[in-house]
Amino acid sequence: MRRLLTPNYAIIPVTGDILLKEPWASSCALIVFPGGADLGYCRTLNGEGNRLIDQFVHRGGAYLGFCAGGYYGSKFCEFEVGNEKLEVVGDRELAFFPGVCRGGAFAGFAYNSEEGARAAEIKVGREWLESEAPDRFRSYYNGGGVFVDAEKCRESGIEVLASYAGDLAVDGGEGKAAIVYCKVGEGAAILTGPHPEFAPIWSMFAAVNLDRRTHRPEIVDPIRMDDHKRTAFLKACLKKLGLAVNQELNAVPCLSRLHLSSVTPSDVQGLVDSWKDIVVSDDGEEYIKGENDTFHLGKPSRWSISSLAKTLPDFTCEKTNEEAGEEGDRILDYSMIVKHMVVHDQAYPSFKETPYFNHYAFFANLRHYQSLSKSSSEEFGKFLMYGEVVTSTNTMLEK
Repeated sequence: MRRLLTPNYAIIPVTGDILLKEPWASSCALIVFPGGADLGYCRTLNGEGNRLIDQFVHRGGAYLGFCAGGYYGSKFCEFEVGNEKLEVVGDRELAFFPGVCRGGAFAGFAYNSEEGARAAEIKVGREWLESEAPDRFRSYYNGGGVFVDAEKCRESGIEVLASYAGDLAVDGGEGKAAIVYCKVGEGAAILTGPHPEFAPIWSMFAAVNLDRRTHRPEIVDPIRMDDHKRTAFLKACLKKLGLAVNQELNAVPCLSRLHLSSVTPSDVQGLVDSWKDIVVSDDGEEYIKGENDTFHLGKPSRWSISSLAKTLPDFTCEKTNEEAGEEGDRILDYSMIVKHMVVHDQAYPSFKETPYFNHYAFFANLRHYQSLSKSSSEEFGKFLMYGEVVTSTNTMLEK
């Protein structure tokens, strides 16, 4: 997902509290519900949360539900009926698909396991997608459902984007719909049973790292062979939801350092001193630990190797294009990565440090503006925190 949508969109993991309490809809293009189990979604979002999601989609937004997210976006969920340990049956409030999502489509599912996983062959309904979509591809599958009688729901705005090619363990009604498109007011939803978003990378599979050398080569190898087809299909789905998709896969760039400066450089230290109540020391290094992010404070010339090694994530930018692209598919928790803030209290950041932004020109123009302004505007723009690749600016500043 990141490789297909970066840099057109920021992909940010959110919690139920954010969906319930934050004004997310105005800046959101797509809300994605991943796999797992949908009862947790129900417990958190039934009522007000689902009302907000439904309103967002009806007003032109897009919903993408993978596996559990597919069950959750249907009117009725049937999962492992008759299995006392696994059975889940009940209405779902969003009801983007106006019928039953029934699963598992294939037998053998077990939570937190690859026991029932497989490389499911998917037959694409190309009449509903752009020409780049493949005829068939093999996709990771583990517990997803079939959208019952989806072929009969065309008058309700339902399009079958893909079907299971193999025999199913449950009754799918007319057809074996694996992935459906649902027109919802001014917006739309795509619901899936399989996982077309899963790349053939060992660390990507469910709760267990799946390595062909020691686990399930009969799953990994077919998915790897069809990776380009899978990517083309996913790209076509995102386009159908109205998103701007990259023509080529882009590696997700690494976070850059943050640079704190001021129109008068010596004022920066005063600002940092005012933070003394929230600055903590650890092994001789200074940090600010916020609600969401942790910032490491340092001067341009005093970055310790031990500090950098301790706070770097377990990947670097010095990778091949293929490796970088694979890392880009990983779901990273950016709140766990320490953000490095360079405190420039002697001079502005150099051109080498910020090649895409000229601090000298910015502050020169700021001084010129202040000299022309009749109002008291000396505080406006006095301090600047700049970063070339950052996470959510709102989150960094507010939390």
